[in-house]
Amino acid sequence: MRQDLSGKRSNGNVYEYRTNEVMNVRKTCKCGHVMELELRTVVYAKKVEIRNVPVFACTDCVSYEVLQPVKPDLKECISKLGEQPVKQDLSFGKQNELADLFHEQLQAWPDASDREMEHHMQQAVNERINLLLDIMGYAQKSGDEEWMETTERRLSQLSGFVWQAHFSNAV
Repeated sequence: MRQDLSGKRSNGNVYEYRTNEVMNVRKTCKCGHVMELELRTVVYAKKVEIRNVPVFACTDCVSYEVLQPVKPDLKECISKLGEQPVKQDLSFGKQNELADLFHEQLQAWPDASDREMEHHMQQAVNERINLLLDIMGYAQKSGDEEWMETTERRLSQLSGFVWQAHFSNAV
């Protein structure tokens, strides 16, 4: 099975994107028009709905692009579901810290401009990293390996995120 998450249909299972919420975050599409960042529901194999996946969408050429920093976690989530998944509804925010923060910030600041959202996201990322570092300290003190691994994974999803790297060609 090919895991093409660019918004096209894949042989075998079909990936369908449904718009949940649109953010005022944009970038230029390959076709030259504007792509807007949206939190979408990715429907996998017509059975699994994965909610709140950050996806850039171009209404002109109808192309989609999963936000690069979350793409590996989405692929991992889908691969764990297997070729014949059972019907279910998942929140991608439980799989990826960045997706969770985008969802939280969009709910808190639905009308924020690109620059305002950048500020809110950077602040939220810093606060979440500090929280996760505190949690890591507690996990280490308790000697809980699973808790430490989970917290380390969550930290790694945030620590490399740099707004300009993913939105540098925003319009």
